[in-house]
Amino acid sequence: MGARPSKHGAAGSKGAKTPEKRVRRSPEDARAVILDAGDRVFALHLPDAVGLKDIAREAGVSHALVTHYFGTYAAFVESALERRFERLRTSLVEQLFGAVVLEANATASDLLGVYRAAIAHHAADPVTVRLATWAMMTGANAKDDFFAQRVQGLRLLADALEKRTDVSREDLEFCLIASFALTVVWTVGGDTLAGALGKKKPRTADASFEMRVAAMIDAYLDRVRR
Repeated sequence: MGARPSKHGAAGSKGAKTPEKRVRRSPEDARAVILDAGDRVFALHLPDAVGLKDIAREAGVSHALVTHYFGTYAAFVESALERRFERLRTSLVEQLFGAVVLEANATASDLLGVYRAAIAHHAADPVTVRLATWAMMTGANAKDDFFAQRVQGLRLLADALEKRTDVSREDLEFCLIASFALTVVWTVGGDTLAGALGKKKPRTADASFEMRVAAMIDAYLDRVRR
């Protein structure tokens, strides 16, 4: 008489999968996992081409859980963009309120240079550009409760600049906005702009462009001090 096949034997275990333990995460960890999945999805697709179901599938969670934490797709995209700008702000704070500011001879021009370098680094990230473009195209950035209006990160930078110069607050704010606009446009569209001029953007173009922007901003600051 043959032995009875064990329920754990070869016949019973073929193709069997040990049930995975359900991981209990804190709300903060769960949000981070979902946002990380969003980063991976947006690295491959434009925001308009995907939705919450795609994010949930990538995160390995239910669509209901994503909705629970973020509500709408627009709110999720804003949260993903907000996290990226928070990282930019943290990077800036560490640099502007760190070694650069502690130097006695650090000037407003020095701080603006650090500011532009941080912007250029983050503007080179295609995911950030896609999300920011989506926010502008959908009008999300114009809402009163958009995160930029809540956080007011530029105000912190203007406060830091104000302590380093006798230039008016309005002129300092102009320098921040001009630095942001010029750096982002060049970082994102430099190749296209060079092509429109009938040129090919050389490898040294970014450093050359920054040098000219710095000279232009410095000239403006000198002029308004008079």
